[in-house]
Amino acid sequence: MNVTSTTALTTTTTAPAAGGALSGSKDEFLKLFMAQLEHQDPLDPKNGADMAAQLAQFSSVEQAQQANQHLADLVAAQSSSSSASLSSLVGRSCNAAAGGFELDRGGAPPALQVTSTRAMTGASVVITDDSGKEVRRLAIPAGATSANLAWDGTMTSGAPAAPGNYHVTVEPGTSGATISSQWHGRVDAVELTTDGPRLRMGGVLLAPADVRTIGQSSVTP
Repeated sequence: MNVTSTTALTTTTTAPAAGGALSGSKDEFLKLFMAQLEHQDPLDPKNGADMAAQLAQFSSVEQAQQANQHLADLVAAQSSSSSASLSSLVGRSCNAAAGGFELDRGGAPPALQVTSTRAMTGASVVITDDSGKEVRRLAIPAGATSANLAWDGTMTSGAPAAPGNYHVTVEPGTSGATISSQWHGRVDAVELTTDGPRLRMGGVLLAPADVRTIGQSSVTP
């Protein structure tokens, strides 16, 4: 009587990481390779060429993981160097585009400078929160082609605006003039946030890319 023993093997498949990222270590691949050797059919073993090809794949995966780690280290080093270079802006007087910004509790916002191609009539600067709701409206003096406006960080009601993201827009009024706006103030610090480095001007945090002009240091030695 011939007795045939059948051993059921369960294969666990690990889904690839999102975005095509390599997951798993070299040891895990070697364990899978040894398990394959252990449970292969003795009457139909893997030939040497197939095994060599699998070992070559394992080596390629390991090299790819090492390359990814080296790239991650390089990006981190470049980010650190870039953040360190921004420290040279601290104490300098800068102009920065007044668009989106983050309001913080670090002090009063810097001055808002507006310039126009012609005399402005009925124009105003409007500050809205991240949902588009108007928080404060600042009137621009009639007949002026340029002006400095001070916003103390409060809402129309007089209550302090909550920390968060805000936007600055300019309504040209009846003059139909093209009006630009920018923050003008001293950079007090460089904040390293989860969204990247930010330049602090008083109570306002701005992206470094918003800077338009950089003046001399306003700090007296």
